[in-house]
Amino acid sequence: MKLVITFVAGAAVLLAPLPAQAGSATAEGAAKNPVSALKAQLVAGHGVRFTDASAFVGSINKDPLVRRTGVVQFGRKGIVASDVRGTFASPLFEGHTTKPERTIVIGKDAWRSGGILAEDLPKGKTWYKTYSMFNVGTVSSWFGQLVSPLEPATLAELVKHGKRSGSSYHGKITFDRLSDISPWFRGTMGMTRPTEATITYTLKVDRRGLPSRLTTSWLATDLANIPAWDEKTVVTETRYTGWGAKVSVKQPPKSKVTSDLKD
Repeated sequence: MKLVITFVAGAAVLLAPLPAQAGSATAEGAAKNPVSALKAQLVAGHGVRFTDASAFVGSINKDPLVRRTGVVQFGRKGIVASDVRGTFASPLFEGHTTKPERTIVIGKDAWRSGGILAEDLPKGKTWYKTYSMFNVGTVSSWFGQLVSPLEPATLAELVKHGKRSGSSYHGKITFDRLSDISPWFRGTMGMTRPTEATITYTLKVDRRGLPSRLTTSWLATDLANIPAWDEKTVVTETRYTGWGAKVSVKQPPKSKVTSDLKD
């Protein structure tokens, strides 16, 4: 597979394009218990929106490699549905399309559309129904946000092991630990093999104690042993907005859905 990946100049370039969230966090916000604040948001039919941008640090392209927007719907125990769209600044490898991808997840079911999957769908069908693993199988998900502070167990881990500075928590968490506690991570990466890979994170909370921004970084070769990725770091910044808004994730029209792909 011949790679034609382009790299961005650095994290500063990646972070700048995202709009600032209204109501910036204060040092007082970090004093509130983020896990308790999140659990109070776990109301059926409500949720939160997010926008993230990911890039390889150390290159010449000024555009993020991947941008994603999404909405997450909560139930009383956590995430029950999500709708995530991903777009690419440039092809990841020869033959890869920059056509946007979208994944809808409701309970145990998932629907995928666009991206490299589009050419394998039968005529007249635009969605492929599969099992629920959040965003598994989409190329954009591998370079999206691997850590979800929308899960109480994951958020508790970030806060407990992070060093607090005002309204932010800084720390590290391993792929293995995330695989143990985070359905979002397992669904995004689909990782089953043991690994020593580590993610460095900075989590910022707002004045209510709710996650407002999460920045993570990890070595690209932790995803795949590709020479072109040596010493490259994947940096992702995610902004969370609209906490408590009414959310209703719906499945695609049945007439556009198939469970079979072309041979």
